[in-house]
Amino acid sequence: MRFLCLDLGRKRIGVAMSDETRLIATPIGTIQVRNQEQVFQEIVRLVETHQAVRLILGLPLRLNGQEGIESNRARTFAADLENYLSIPIDFMDERLTSVEAERIMLEAGVKRNKRRAKIDATAAALILQAYLDAERHSLKG
Repeated sequence: MRFLCLDLGRKRIGVAMSDETRLIATPIGTIQVRNQEQVFQEIVRLVETHQAVRLILGLPLRLNGQEGIESNRARTFAADLENYLSIPIDFMDERLTSVEAERIMLEAGVKRNKRRAKIDATAAALILQAYLDAERHSLKG
């Protein structure tokens, strides 16, 4: 029972997947955005291929924790996507995940031209890992 996570962007959408035990999040790639229909079809294909049981979307909150224009965009995207999927969609705070993803890749010595291609998927993995950790913590507490 895997979870799929998306880090929404206007040009690219980062994609990450959990392992079967939902302990570890792994970046699996990006979706190049051409149009909404194409994006939704690729997401449906990923959900079916990986047999995902839940979709997590990064929710871009302001640094003060408030929702803004980009949060509204993510919520609208999710509402439209629900027409294509039969699995639940949840949100997870994505503040600073792209910054953290870039830091991780810099420390790993990933060259600049390859960083851009991987940053979105790495950010999605960070979002998903935070979600998995929060879910595990709430089950214990």
